[in-house]
Amino acid sequence: MEKRAAKLNEMRELATGEQTPEKRTAFDKIEKEVEAVNTDIRNAQTLAEFERVAENGTPVDGTPDYRREASRYSLTRALAHASGLRVDAAREIEVSQEIENRSGRKAQGIFAPDNVFQVRRQQPFEQRVVTSGGDGAGLIFEQGMPGQYIDALRANLVTARLGATTLSGLQGNVSVPKLNASADSEWVAENGALTAADGDWDKVTMTPKHVGALTEFSRNMLLQSSPDIEQLIRRDFAASLAVALDAAALVGGGSNEPDGIITLLTAGPGLSTLAGPTWAQVLGMIAEIELANAAAGSLGWTLNPKAVQTLRSKPKVEYGSPVSDSMGGFIMDGPNELAGYAAASTTSLPQSLGSPAVGSAIFGDWSSLLIGYWSGVDILANPYSAVPFSKGNTQVRALMTADIAVRGTDRFTAATDIPAAT
Repeated sequence: MEKRAAKLNEMRELATGEQTPEKRTAFDKIEKEVEAVNTDIRNAQTLAEFERVAENGTPVDGTPDYRREASRYSLTRALAHASGLRVDAAREIEVSQEIENRSGRKAQGIFAPDNVFQVRRQQPFEQRVVTSGGDGAGLIFEQGMPGQYIDALRANLVTARLGATTLSGLQGNVSVPKLNASADSEWVAENGALTAADGDWDKVTMTPKHVGALTEFSRNMLLQSSPDIEQLIRRDFAASLAVALDAAALVGGGSNEPDGIITLLTAGPGLSTLAGPTWAQVLGMIAEIELANAAAGSLGWTLNPKAVQTLRSKPKVEYGSPVSDSMGGFIMDGPNELAGYAAASTTSLPQSLGSPAVGSAIFGDWSSLLIGYWSGVDILANPYSAVPFSKGNTQVRALMTADIAVRGTDRFTAATDIPAAT
């Protein structure tokens, strides 16, 4: 396009002033060059459009131009634009249109790219979606100290930290091939024949489901250009979506929710026990995964705080009366490790799935937990909702399309009967 613009300038200069045969010849020559450039432009645009809608086209987040623009995306400007405020949101509109083209879905409001909600946490190399339960309607920072914002208390996010597999940019229903059993090998005698044995194939299907958050922001907050305000709003939206995803992945099974690990185990092979709890029971859960040949990938534990309290106060071996722990330490000696594997605590695991049980724990290969995302997060602002409108505020809804799946229930084991600490 730049080349065509330069040639058009040349043609414009040739068309002015007295016309000579030389000028006419030069004009005709450049005209043919412009036509050739126009053909190149049309071909490139046609190819780009086909790639946008192709089933196996380049993922939207795989192009350098998109990554660059998405990294500069401002959620604050997008919300202000969607609220009808006069702000420069050209980049945000263009990124939203690109997501629409690639995903084949129209946003009800404006799309925000997934990377907007990826917040680097204190743990190294860890990124995940995070969201909030507060409404933020009256947040006006009078002295420019948004960095001191007091966030809501939320459940720890553990699935990404433990190594869950994230699938992004999905389209339609997704089937992940699964090999239940491979062909068996055998030893044969000289000139003997092998016995045919076919592999057993299955699939894990993921279908779009929707999780959302509804909150309210003040007009003053949306008009702020502070980077701290931008990060605050991102965190505010991201944390409640992430907590909802974590809870669905660990338990799930509720109304409109995907089935999580505990729900799938309960309906399938059943749960293990830590009713003692004893060191032998902990090792038995690990052995269950090893005997299923599933001790690979990202092995680790997640527990709720009550379970951590019990396991950290229970000796591995009990001696004497009163019980002494001096001979072997506790079942869980530290807050982040259990039996040699990483452990993470979260209230997203319920404190009680029955009475009198108060503790729950899951062990397994967390890379076998699949979290899938379709397109970006759909942000819709409503400045006309009665109560926010009367205050000059804007009601904002964020919807994410996602699903949870497990490669196989033999990759996890769980216990929901851990008694209270004594």
